[in-house]
Amino acid sequence: MNDENTKFKRNLGAVLTGIGLLLLLFACAAFMSSNNRLMGFDVAGARKIAPAVLGLILMVSGVGMINRT
Repeated sequence: MNDENTKFKRNLGAVLTGIGLLLLLFACAAFMSSNNRLMGFDVAGARKIAPAVLGLILMVSGVGMINRT
């Protein structure tokens, strides 16, 4: 039972880390874009900060979950 729980936490941590990395890459592209549209999304003003913050939270929690198991 404990081995299954450990594998689940590691897999979930890997998924959270991957999603966080993708969001951080999107945020970098949004900051570098000259116009306010990126991949069909309106990323003007504070909307550029939201993916960066969410990506950072997901990535840190995913790495922490992997390290704790």
